[in-house]
Amino acid sequence: MNIRIENKISVLPILLLGFTSTITQIILLREFLSVFYGNELVIGIILGNWMIITGLGSFFGKISEKIKNQNALIILLSILLGALPLVTVYLLRYLRNVVFLTGEMIGIYQIIYSSFVLLLPFCVVSGFAFTFLAVNASGKNESNLISKVYSVESLGSLIGGFLFSVVLIFFLSTFQSLKLLLFVNFVVAAILTRKNFGKIIQTITVLILVFITVALCLSDFDYLTRKYLFPEQQIIFYKDTPYGNLTITELGEQKNFFENGALLFSTNNAAVNEEAVHYAMIQHQKPKHILLIGGGISGTTNEILKYNIERIDYVEINPWIIKAGEQFTNSLQDKRINVISEDARMFVRKTAGKYDVVLVNLPEPLTAQFNRFYTKEFFEELKQRLNSDAVVSLSLLPATDYVSAKAGNINSTIYSTLKTSFKNILIVPGLKDFYLASDSKLNINIGKMISARGIDNLYVNQYYLDDESLNQRSQYLQSRINKTSYINKDFNPVSYYLQLVQWLDYFEFNYWIPAAIILLIIILVLYKTNLVGAGIFCAGLSASSIEVILLISFQIIYGYVYQVTGIIITIFMAGLAAGSKYFEKIIKKCDTQSFSKVQFSLAVYSFLFPLIMQALCLDKDNIILVHSVFYVMTFSIAFLTGVAFALATKIEKGKVSSIVSRLYSVDLIGSALGALLVSALFIPLVGVNRVAIIIGAVNFISGVYTVVNKKKESALTK
Repeated sequence: MNIRIENKISVLPILLLGFTSTITQIILLREFLSVFYGNELVIGIILGNWMIITGLGSFFGKISEKIKNQNALIILLSILLGALPLVTVYLLRYLRNVVFLTGEMIGIYQIIYSSFVLLLPFCVVSGFAFTFLAVNASGKNESNLISKVYSVESLGSLIGGFLFSVVLIFFLSTFQSLKLLLFVNFVVAAILTRKNFGKIIQTITVLILVFITVALCLSDFDYLTRKYLFPEQQIIFYKDTPYGNLTITELGEQKNFFENGALLFSTNNAAVNEEAVHYAMIQHQKPKHILLIGGGISGTTNEILKYNIERIDYVEINPWIIKAGEQFTNSLQDKRINVISEDARMFVRKTAGKYDVVLVNLPEPLTAQFNRFYTKEFFEELKQRLNSDAVVSLSLLPATDYVSAKAGNINSTIYSTLKTSFKNILIVPGLKDFYLASDSKLNINIGKMISARGIDNLYVNQYYLDDESLNQRSQYLQSRINKTSYINKDFNPVSYYLQLVQWLDYFEFNYWIPAAIILLIIILVLYKTNLVGAGIFCAGLSASSIEVILLISFQIIYGYVYQVTGIIITIFMAGLAAGSKYFEKIIKKCDTQSFSKVQFSLAVYSFLFPLIMQALCLDKDNIILVHSVFYVMTFSIAFLTGVAFALATKIEKGKVSSIVSRLYSVDLIGSALGALLVSALFIPLVGVNRVAIIIGAVNFISGVYTVVNKKKESALTK
């Protein structure tokens, strides 16, 4: 990449735009997930709002040619891009318990409008900045340089994504990263001031920027804003980890562990710990080797040690939770506890150990990440690591004395999925509904068995549990099970979809309203835009959709995705940069026929996706192969998208400001709809592979539409 585009326009502000936007997007996405206790639907909403608002900002940028003092505006944009991310995160944390009640579940409409309002300033500025910088570069060079600006901006995004993924996320907190971003933007603003204005203005500007930077650096915004999120609790530990925001608070003698704003567990909660352990442990006559997946810090290990066990393999994906547990609790002190910091599914696949009891102590399958531990494939992998009389335990939220139709569907799916691997399933109602699975017989008389074994418990005992009442409630829950229900699978996450439906119903969410809005947006975009614009809309939709299913597929095959999300985003940006820069070396003629070939290439890619995933599943323990294939696929879809956008900017006719604002905005709107629809609806409803086929069909139809209309135009010309 040359230092200057066409030797006349500095790339620094363009690089800075991509650099700042990518780091800000990753940070804000993590923050919104934390504050809103989010799942993939929330991710889709945030990304959707981000791209729609950025598209609007880009559209407003068409007035760029009318702006006289463009150099001053570039400096102002640099300052705003540096300051707004810090302000946005501060307001997000501060307003959480001001606008909404403390501890309240935030509804779907509230998430939509509150995220829209908070994202509005930065996204409008960044979208406007792209169009403005493209117009500025093209005007100074007297030629259409949109594709080059797009390439340089993508390169800046690549640098930002890489820096955040390998450095910032490990060594800096959220606000430290934001302060660094502010400093970099202010430095660039100072450089541009020196280049374009006199010494007096330069000196004043630099002094103001230095004062603001120093003042901000002296303030501990991380601690201050976390106090807003956890009122009336003493914060004793906090850490931004690659897996999410970890906060530990103290309230009286109880310590509370939060990850991404959601309570993981509290110490000294005997009833919860006893139910999570003893319902399953008491079913085995001589449990010796125990696999505990999650929750070991809460005190469950102390309950397991009441039995004459030889070894506990405690698997926890986030090593910072383990470090915090060792610092603030005594749950991991026994030498029989073997702590493993790894993705539990990866551990189950590669371990040679055999277990008598497996305790899956994880949240319900409300996200694609947790759904992986409730699927047919996981139970089959787990079965290979069990002794013949082993017992497996997992839990769902309690159904109380009435099982709604939607709760019944979730319960039935989990029950039916367990039945594919185990002969006997027993549901034990308690603070949660515990599903015990084994090929041996299971007994509901838990209180009686605890007494006979001489286990000393506060709650799970013959005095606290009425075995007859427990049996009646268990039989009722079993009677509500539809034993012909759908099976939950890795690439067809039925339970995740059902949990999502139940979550939306809790807020009385009307599906037809967003469906009507999305349909209206699609109709307006396709009506207002031309042939090439419609193609870019489909390309943007495809790129974001494929990026989402790549991330989820990686998570399914390999494990926890948060560590590689930044890497995948970085590689995606590298593909965009390469495609938009080198498209002229592959495309011999810039016309609609070449554009249709790119559309058909996107269709072929999408149709091949399921075949590649199936082949990869046959050798999913080959880490190098898995990573290599996903990185190549990420680069390829981004490269094709970069080629499509760059080619479109050459085909389109008119003013540069009109071309860039129109194409960039429809590209982002398509991307927004792709991210939202795929993550929130299509994947949980029809599965990953069918989504890829649908995307392929969209691009194939778009390509055919381009070819047919081109032929009609040619016929009319003749």
